[in-house]
Amino acid sequence: MEIKEGRFSSGDLSIFWKAWYPKDRPKAVVHTIHGYGEHIDRYKNVIDELVPSGYALIGTDHRGHGRSDGRRCHVKSFLEYIEDERQLFADVISSLFSDVPYLVLGHSMGSIIAMNYVERYPEGIKGLILSGTGSSPGSSVSKASLLLAKIASKIIPGIHVKSPLPPDFISRDPDVVKAYVEDPLVYDIITPRLAEQMYTYLAKGFEESSRINAPVLIQCGSVDTSFSGQQDLYDRIGSKDKTIHIYEGLKHEVYNELKDDRANVLRDLHTWLDEHI
Repeated sequence: MEIKEGRFSSGDLSIFWKAWYPKDRPKAVVHTIHGYGEHIDRYKNVIDELVPSGYALIGTDHRGHGRSDGRRCHVKSFLEYIEDERQLFADVISSLFSDVPYLVLGHSMGSIIAMNYVERYPEGIKGLILSGTGSSPGSSVSKASLLLAKIASKIIPGIHVKSPLPPDFISRDPDVVKAYVEDPLVYDIITPRLAEQMYTYLAKGFEESSRINAPVLIQCGSVDTSFSGQQDLYDRIGSKDKTIHIYEGLKHEVYNELKDDRANVLRDLHTWLDEHI
């Protein structure tokens, strides 16, 4: 496995990216878009599943996340995330992996970015994978907190508050949760502007998902508390080629669940990719 990393400038910020790929020409590249508070290196299980079989994976640490510049877990506009991913494609992916089938995988907040990205820039995308996603906020996000975020976003947009989500919402695997808590590049803070923008663009991405024509795979846990409306999202997506897997008993990070369960999820992902390139 080859590994390459670098940076590109986006406005006045330096954005970190990293790629994993086989020594021979990859059969496809999966542009992976990570979730809120985390970073691209947390996708090791996906990397270990796909790269030995000839796939390449590449992704950024979002602005304000991981090794990228910016105020931690804050964004002025969600469009900044979307345009950063577009710039990664234009500046890096198109040169590193030219003439290779191109797919997009987004997890959690990354699924919101991915939906809006594909709706804006559909050209050349062979498939879209959405993990830990839905059409609306889950049970862990109250209507009162959404209203408060909307108001605070206008008054104190950049103030840091503690994330309302407990660490064990991600997985039933205690080792995964422990590593998440101890990871210095994982943050449990958020700003009102990021919260407001996240849910604004969740609604926007869902509303416009009828425009998505590329093949789609949705993978979610049945007890994920951060999103709801997975079936509603599936039903609204415009693609005629779409698949949904709701895994019984799994939590938010289906690729980081207990060993046997995640093996099943990764197998489904691998099979779907093989069938769509």
